[in-house]
Amino acid sequence: MNTILVPTDFSDGAFNALGYAIRLAELLDYSIHVVHAYSMPATGSAIMVDITEILEKNANEELELLKRKVESINKSNVLITYNAQHGTVVEVINRMSRTEGIEFVVMGTQGASGITEKWLGTNAASAAKNVEDPLMIVPADHAYKNIGHILFATDLKVTENDKHLQFLSTLTSKSNAKLDFLHIRKQGQESDDEKIGKFRSQLDRIFGEGKTRITYLFDNEINEGIQDGIETHNPDVLVVVRHQYGFFEGLFRSSVSRKLISHSALPILVLQDK
Repeated sequence: MNTILVPTDFSDGAFNALGYAIRLAELLDYSIHVVHAYSMPATGSAIMVDITEILEKNANEELELLKRKVESINKSNVLITYNAQHGTVVEVINRMSRTEGIEFVVMGTQGASGITEKWLGTNAASAAKNVEDPLMIVPADHAYKNIGHILFATDLKVTENDKHLQFLSTLTSKSNAKLDFLHIRKQGQESDDEKIGKFRSQLDRIFGEGKTRITYLFDNEINEGIQDGIETHNPDVLVVVRHQYGFFEGLFRSSVSRKLISHSALPILVLQDK
């Protein structure tokens, strides 16, 4: 059975993301694995070893409390397993993804300081940059609703990782959602027909011929164009692809994007192109 991985720090935002993941698991017929990552600086000190053991013990106690809390929201008896692992959130996610057959990751935002962290949360921001599997980031106050419309903000680059697009195809099919692609083009920018043709060929191959459409908006600021596109399309989920460079990096640096996440309560599905 395919599995959704849900990291938790036992915060309200993490619990909300777990509730969202349960509803997705019901939709997709997946199981869920909840993991808490704990770590201490490596010093070689026996005292630190003792503290790490205490952290593990406390984490397992918190997970037991979480199990009982989850019973009230797991109405469909989705299979959920729990454990605590040593390491950073990203290290634990990627380690489990490689060994446990994880299909995708769902995690919540949380309050923190800093620029990017104000809208994605410290761990969510790091995960968006480094997690290898598809990652759904759920705003802390976002309640699950049926996914009827997915908006994919694209730079029209062919994605090398077909597996992530195939997961999106499954999500779209299972939720019976409309999938639109949005490309922001600067005023006066010429159309690259060859690039568009290659991108459309990939979409036809994965989603079915003629099953997708690309909407173009003209705006000199990509992030503001995405904001306009969201207001126009009113999607339930925004999808972005994190290439090794370019589009998504700019998305992180934009105050518009920070407002997009922190104020619109819109889940973001991050696909990795690697």
